[in-house]
Amino acid sequence: MAKAVESSKPFNEGEVKYYKSTCKMCVNFCGIKVKVQNGVIRAIYPDEKRAPYFNWGNCPKGVSGMWNTYNPYRLKRPLKRTNPKKGPNEDPGWVEISWEEAFNIVAEKLKQIRESDPRKLVWHHGHGKYLLDDEWMKAFTAAFGTPNMIHRTTTCEASRHVADEITWGGHGALPDLEYCNYLINMGGNYFEADQWARWLDHATIEAKERGMKLVVVEPRLSNLAAKADEWVPIRPGKDVLFLLAMANVLISEGYVDRDFLVNYTNAPFLVGEDGKFLRDENGNPLVWDTVTNSAKPYVEGVVPALEGEYEIDGKKYRTAFQVFADYVKDITPESVAEECGVPAEQIRRIAKEFGENARIGSTIVIDGKELRYRPVAIYTFRGLSAKEHGTQNWRAALIVMQLVGAIDAVGGFLLHKPGSEKYMKPSKCEYPPSRIDLKKSVFLPHATHDVAQQAMFSMLDPEKYGFDYKPEMQIFFATNRPFSTSNAEKQFEALAKTFNVVIDITMTETAWYADVVFPDKTYLEAFGYYGGRWTPHARHHTLHYPIVNVFNIPYQNLEIMFELAKRAGFYDEFLEKINEKFKFKNPKFEKGKDYDAKAAFDILWRNKTGQPIEQGMRDGFYGKFVSVEERYLHGAEEKFKGPNKPKMHLYCEELIHSAEKVIELMNKHENIRKVFEEWYETENVEEEVKIRLSPIPRKEHAYPTPHKKAKDYPLYLITFKRMYRNQSGYCNVNPILNQVSHDSDYNDVWIHPETARKLKIDDGDKVVVESRVGKLVAIARVTEAIRPDTVAISYHYGHWSPGYPEWARKGSWVNKILEYHPDMVSGMNSFNDTKVRIYKA
Repeated sequence: MAKAVESSKPFNEGEVKYYKSTCKMCVNFCGIKVKVQNGVIRAIYPDEKRAPYFNWGNCPKGVSGMWNTYNPYRLKRPLKRTNPKKGPNEDPGWVEISWEEAFNIVAEKLKQIRESDPRKLVWHHGHGKYLLDDEWMKAFTAAFGTPNMIHRTTTCEASRHVADEITWGGHGALPDLEYCNYLINMGGNYFEADQWARWLDHATIEAKERGMKLVVVEPRLSNLAAKADEWVPIRPGKDVLFLLAMANVLISEGYVDRDFLVNYTNAPFLVGEDGKFLRDENGNPLVWDTVTNSAKPYVEGVVPALEGEYEIDGKKYRTAFQVFADYVKDITPESVAEECGVPAEQIRRIAKEFGENARIGSTIVIDGKELRYRPVAIYTFRGLSAKEHGTQNWRAALIVMQLVGAIDAVGGFLLHKPGSEKYMKPSKCEYPPSRIDLKKSVFLPHATHDVAQQAMFSMLDPEKYGFDYKPEMQIFFATNRPFSTSNAEKQFEALAKTFNVVIDITMTETAWYADVVFPDKTYLEAFGYYGGRWTPHARHHTLHYPIVNVFNIPYQNLEIMFELAKRAGFYDEFLEKINEKFKFKNPKFEKGKDYDAKAAFDILWRNKTGQPIEQGMRDGFYGKFVSVEERYLHGAEEKFKGPNKPKMHLYCEELIHSAEKVIELMNKHENIRKVFEEWYETENVEEEVKIRLSPIPRKEHAYPTPHKKAKDYPLYLITFKRMYRNQSGYCNVNPILNQVSHDSDYNDVWIHPETARKLKIDDGDKVVVESRVGKLVAIARVTEAIRPDTVAISYHYGHWSPGYPEWARKGSWVNKILEYHPDMVSGMNSFNDTKVRIYKA
């Protein structure tokens, strides 16, 4: 071989700059440090200054984020459809058009819709919320006049949020991992994907190093379960039985924080035989006062009884705690072990360990403050909640934590902004529904979050749900919504019937059905804000801003919205609504004035942080650490403790009132009954409503519709997310993420060896996975990391858009075989309830 030629000059890497910014490859909003060499992004590193606030490192998606920006398959110019037919096999006949023409086409359509009926516009965003903050989109749609602005929450974690809201009046809570000694994780795999993953993973490892026990309860040996002290491979859907059996053990063994239940929760409230609270003439709920032996409101001087049954005016009443205790009396570990697929002695031991580690009655002194000390918690995200009974599943976990007083205690489960009473009241059960997604309607009465998957189903047959209008136009910003929900092929049927506008960076499946496509900038090319993920010890605001502009795209998302509002005639109203939604005071948007993205985000940043945008562009964030008082004394202690205060809901009486309203309206409008009959495959709808809107979790919540009705489909199907495909993020066209492991460019179906032997399936075989609504072909992965009665398939794969290269269209599209049975309480999509059968392809 020839000798290498040596250069006499030292290597000159050119001009190198580093920029502090925020990653938007998922919703953790991690701090990043971007290396730019000669105007080209060469690497992305963690921002070490963000570590004390949130993330100590970056995941594979974060470090490969520049590939989305330099992706040659990106959209670069506006496109117009010339073929009116829409379908997966239809050629849209795309032609490139100028930005001017694109704006005019869409603005003209917006004008027509606004003049005829503004409700006929539906705006969708998914990741768009986290690129900007969805107050911008709320302002745009409010100014236009449509109620139909739809985010993705019910395809993520809505039922957990709603369970939190009806229990403690807010949503978003975290385990206090700095002090927690015993953590039960119910299917929340934050070593891969979670909204707090990059804080939770580091905090969990630190907690385990100091001795915290981690118990993971889920059917699949996830990355988190593999690192746990104990993996409990429970049968899918039976989480509520496991938790109710835990409650049985805690109560029968005396692991009950009586002081917490009496002083912070509605456990002492007296409940009549109709399930409702006994109230005085002013509507105040009554307790049994042990001082006067009479029913009284909980005011100063009253000492409420926690247990007992009492006769008042010839009627019998029990405390809410007694109602719950009586219900779980027979739900012993032994009675649920077979259904859960978990030995009774294991359930009992875990419950007792949880109770013992709660250290009921103990306190700890931190920074001179004596505080309640209950170092146990339960955590979940999608695993427990992405189910037909997701709200009640998580309610069961919240009740278990209430029993031992772990809520807002040191080492326990810390709440975020609790006590909003608007969440803790009966629903108005709107009918006819105003929103096409049925949010807060009679169909989904406590769906306080947008019901992402329902909108398309409603559009297929608006009259079925009582609508007096039919949407004609849809705008999709940074979302591949129809691809990402249950019974997905039905979603595209609806999409084919409307005029569609897409703002995105690649030709997604949704964009394939568009009439006009606007190319967007990536987070490394555009301004964007989000409030950042709070943690027990810190709060911070996050900013990203233009570092490069690879394809010289002239507009980013918000500027497209500004331009459309101007041309469609509601720009000033848009500016007014921005001020209103964000509650801007100084500075504010001024009517008639033009704003680019930098000017707009300068106003936002100054209002949020008190700093000019230059500070955000220098540091990428603005943060502060919280005091002990903020961490432990401004939540439950301040909102719920003691007499004359609202109470946390151990018992959700509001659901009984909502159920009565639903049944009343159903008896007046037959179409409501028919929808419920279709969703839940039952003729006894009244009883079904009462079960689903029960004030306490029930055994029936362990049996979603497919588990009862899909008799010919023997295997439970669960779904999960991989870190390197989590929330899509166009990762299918990211070459780095497609090569991080031997199977990262496709997904497979996990099958237990025992099951595989019975079905004569070998590892690597192509198999058909079939449900009642569809079938797919996948590659079998034979592994002991799954229960024998269960199979698992990850999301994010099976893309079919012809706008993607062939190598980005691998894997199986699991969404097309998932059944649709929404959680009646929250509207949550039922991602983990489908049953299937499997055979060789």
